Amino acid sequence: MKSCSKFACSVFATVALLLIVISFVVAKGDDVFWINSRNTPFLDGAMVLITDLGAGWLFLFLLLTTLFIKFRYAVLVASVWAGHGIVCAILKRGVFGPVKRPVAVLDNTLLHFVPDVNVHSFFSFPSGHTATIFCFAMVSALLIRKRWATLVLCLLALLVGYSRIYLLQHFLVDVAWGAMIGVVCTAVFWFYFETGKLPAWMNGYLKFNRDFSLKLTN
Repeated sequence: MKSCSKFACSVFATVALLLIVISFVVAKGDDVFWINSRNTPFLDGAMVLITDLGAGWLFLFLLLTTLFIKFRYAVLVASVWAGHGIVCAILKRGVFGPVKRPVAVLDNTLLHFVPDVNVHSFFSFPSGHTATIFCFAMVSALLIRKRWATLVLCLLALLVGYSRIYLLQHFLVDVAWGAMIGVVCTAVFWFYFETGKLPAWMNGYLKFNRDFSLKLTN
């Protein structure tokens, strides 16, 4: 199990680092032009659906599921969900402020706008959707403890990050650091909940009885 946890942490950390390196190599703006110009009607619809996976609602499903596994994992999920959100809000609204998004910087006549998508102009850094999906994907991979699941979930996270650029909501640098925030926040909370001394009640979980009533199990 520990080897699977190390594998998941290594995969997500490596991907986030590679994204940051690439964001330094590729000129800001060229990343958006390259991705956004490769558009099709099918991708327009797919990217709208994929980007919604970074909105945070997946965490609710994961939180409810972990209540039936162990309370410690439910609290872990809630902590990662809230923790990364606070970090992103502080960085986006406080530290970096109204950083301009692609549409406020680039020539709009060269961009492809997906119909019915509200494209924002400010508060670009970091990408909150990317941070959220990387948190969700990584904590899910750590809980599932299967290498194939780690790879699938990491690919899902990358697709959400890609969609943020495709839809003109972020630059690659925003996505890259959003991914790193997600990885670091998840790793910190995972380490604490796996190695820290926790109250005995956190080993409990919920269970359905035969009559479908809920039972608290210690």
